[in-house]
Amino acid sequence: MHDMAYGGIGFDGVKPVSFLQADGAKELGIELYTLSKTYNMAGWRVAFAVGNAKMIEAISRLQSQLFIGMFPGIQHAAIAALGADQSCVGELTALYESRRNVLISECQRIGWDVEAPKASFFAWLPVPEGYTSESFADILLQKAGVVVAPGNGFGKHGEGYVRVGLLESEERIAEAVGRIEALGIFTASEA
Repeated sequence: MHDMAYGGIGFDGVKPVSFLQADGAKELGIELYTLSKTYNMAGWRVAFAVGNAKMIEAISRLQSQLFIGMFPGIQHAAIAALGADQSCVGELTALYESRRNVLISECQRIGWDVEAPKASFFAWLPVPEGYTSESFADILLQKAGVVVAPGNGFGKHGEGYVRVGLLESEERIAEAVGRIEALGIFTASEA
């Protein structure tokens, strides 16, 4: 099963790769796609699965026993989103990419060695030496008033990173990095 939630949001002109592009993928598994990211329908729980027919049938059986139908207004909004001109997806992606570029350049300016994400509206930033993801997130919140998610909340491979959302304006993102800079944790000579 491949989670393609951010499949519509790729940066630098690169589209995220679908699992189903691989030879034989439909015989092996399925791909899930949600409208919450690409069309700003978070919380509406509109998604679909494509791929192996037997797996789709099993999901359909399970779904019919565990859940009730979705409110028709939400279904109509999803139909409209998928059937409309898709330029809104490109505009949204450009907005997130611009915010990503500000975040990365500002972090690098203060000496925080970070890599630009290739997709999504989140960035995973490495925690400086001497901190855990949780202790670093706590310092940023308490001393700089900046909220990030500690990576350990996303599993063992998240430790050593914090997750930052690209959901604020470029000005607010630059301001947040400026607050982090004022803590003196990073020095521009480290870049």
